[in-house]
Amino acid sequence: MHENPVTLTYVLTEELWRRFYEAHYAADPSLKTRYLWGALCIIIGALGLGGLYDSKAVAALLLLTGFYAVLSRPIFLLKSMATARKHPFFEKEITVVMTAEGISVRSGNTGYLQTWKNFTGYRKAGPGYLLYMEKKAFFFVPLSALSLEDEKRLDLLLSSHLKQG
Repeated sequence: MHENPVTLTYVLTEELWRRFYEAHYAADPSLKTRYLWGALCIIIGALGLGGLYDSKAVAALLLLTGFYAVLSRPIFLLKSMATARKHPFFEKEITVVMTAEGISVRSGNTGYLQTWKNFTGYRKAGPGYLLYMEKKAFFFVPLSALSLEDEKRLDLLLSSHLKQG
């Protein structure tokens, strides 16, 4: 079966990167668990500093650990955005062509091709599609760049080549 390619052009703005990273981290169950354990550490550490137990050093370490755990998502977001700013296509317009073979991405005279076998799956979130190459590495396609017809074709294309997760 010959599929029509899905061709899109959009700018990889800082705001777009941020929205996709936020969607990525919001869906990470380990960060939710980390947050809960962090909150518990903060409570136990605060109780220790309040005199519930004698070791102020343990209480302080529990507080530090707890705050790191609770603030992990924003910390990871800041680190990811620092990495994104170094990407060669950051704040540049790209043209993306998705076919049965894979995804072709171009900006100016630079580009690359990723075949579907390089992806482990995809999911749809608020800002658009996240196509995962590994647990923490993904390519994103914003819904704002898709017409309704493009979105339907992209859904068919992705569901025939990748597992949704």
